[in-house]
Amino acid sequence: MELLKLAWGFAQVGIGAFGGGISTLPLIRHILVDNYGWLSLDGFDQVLALAQVTPGPIAVNAATFVGFQRAGLTGATVATLSVVVAPLLIVIAVSALLQCGSKDCMDRFRNALRPTVAALLTLAFLPLARTAFSGIGTIVLFAAGIGALNLRFFRENPPALFLLSGLAGLVLFL
Repeated sequence: MELLKLAWGFAQVGIGAFGGGISTLPLIRHILVDNYGWLSLDGFDQVLALAQVTPGPIAVNAATFVGFQRAGLTGATVATLSVVVAPLLIVIAVSALLQCGSKDCMDRFRNALRPTVAALLTLAFLPLARTAFSGIGTIVLFAAGIGALNLRFFRENPPALFLLSGLAGLVLFL
């Protein structure tokens, strides 16, 4: 029974993962915390942190971790395959349908998805922003980073901006 729950839960994550990455966080949280109670909110934050520091997509990493936690190696395999195979089947089906249509039809389909992706990104950003922008130092650092992106040097050398922001964070918060 637990394997079926893992398969269905992570198939839902995979199917609803428009935009990928950060835009899927509200959906992943809803399924893992609210629907199934597999994780507490703190547990979700820990899984999110772990998923971000390990290679691979967040949804796949979360599926592997939660699946293993709930049902061992078999659970990890079922959850990971579910989060990957479900959307893959949909992409294959939609791709086959669009191949039969015109370029105009494909363009309209892609344009129809844009508001959905924008909404998902907004839903993902707001809870993270509430946590991240808790102090004035963070807000100032964020604004300075956005301002620095307007400088040609940082646009051409993003690692320099990361390094400078990291050093500024150390000075401000340690």
